[in-house]
Amino acid sequence: MTKQFTRAMKLFRRGTVVLLIASLAYVAGPVLQVSAITTTVSTRTSDWLAAQVGSDGAVNVPGETFSATTQTMYVANGLAASGQHRDALTRAMGYIATHVNEWVVNDGSGSTVAPLGADLPERLGELILLVHTVGGDPTSFGSPATDLLARAQALYSVSVPGFYGYQEPYSAVQDQSFVVMALVASGITPPSAAVQWIADQQCVGGTNPAGALGGWQAFRVSTNNVLNDCDAPDAVNYAGADTNSTAFAVQALKAAGETAAIPSALAFLHAAQTASGQQAGGFPWFTGGDPDPNSTALAIQALIAAGESPTGGAWTFNGSSPFSILSSWQITTPGPDFGSLYAAWQPGVPSLLATFQGLWGLTLTAFPFPVLPALVEPGIPESTPTVPTFTG
Repeated sequence: MTKQFTRAMKLFRRGTVVLLIASLAYVAGPVLQVSAITTTVSTRTSDWLAAQVGSDGAVNVPGETFSATTQTMYVANGLAASGQHRDALTRAMGYIATHVNEWVVNDGSGSTVAPLGADLPERLGELILLVHTVGGDPTSFGSPATDLLARAQALYSVSVPGFYGYQEPYSAVQDQSFVVMALVASGITPPSAAVQWIADQQCVGGTNPAGALGGWQAFRVSTNNVLNDCDAPDAVNYAGADTNSTAFAVQALKAAGETAAIPSALAFLHAAQTASGQQAGGFPWFTGGDPDPNSTALAIQALIAAGESPTGGAWTFNGSSPFSILSSWQITTPGPDFGSLYAAWQPGVPSLLATFQGLWGLTLTAFPFPVLPALVEPGIPESTPTVPTFTG
């Protein structure tokens, strides 16, 4: 099995996503959100994603192995980030509404420790965020209508106190983060134990390896009710503290109003960022690895949530920022692939996973995200996105 295939499979498991923006600043609990920024680069990517949505709302990108439902969720989450192509987004949401269980329920086809037929917390969290962002009602969504919030809350402490669902070895931090963000976006205060679970997973204190300090890995197991130390980042075996889990945890904690862990998390991200070479400014999944668009986009979201600037300042190396290096993965050759992003290990080949997540970074938005403005009448322009102010 190649390293590239192993990485792709783990990317599939961590699955990812959510949504965003509005043309106005928005307050969600203690978090002041800023709207997405529309640029030439982000518009190209939005255009490509919209072109993948069929007349029935389904997405089937040639060469992709994900199911139509998964692909449609990915595209919808990307378009929700930009707020563009609302017609395509509406069609995609219509398709998702009739395939809720196909997205949410464990059918045994994926790498998960959850029982067959159980709801998957990450996917519920993602869908709740998406429905909320497009102005829908997560307590009554789909056909037949289902209460997504109730289903998510029913997963609380089913296997471990303070945790939603079942602790996946490759994504537990991400899973918990999505549910916490979904609750916050829905106006529900997450249980303190659920938020504390995320905070406790940070690699701090004790005998944690220096390279992991401040970060999060996918999941820290416990021995005799004591958390094991984190593993040092290992870019060869894709193990240890990583930038992706850290980015999700930072955003979830910020959304929940818990900011004490953020300074050390930023230090971890800064140490992981590539500082030299042609991809300076980008972020690898694991410290010492090659930068990739997904990790760079997620790191941008964490920086946005923390009030840092991903377009300059301390996060720029050799004149290259996280935003500029993310833009460099966009395909700009005229043709059907124009505007898509490619995976770092497959130059020039469109990657749906890299494209929809990359759009989160290209629009400079963190989640949870505010509700999209209502569709305007034909001929009436939508309001201009607000440019955020960064402190870092």
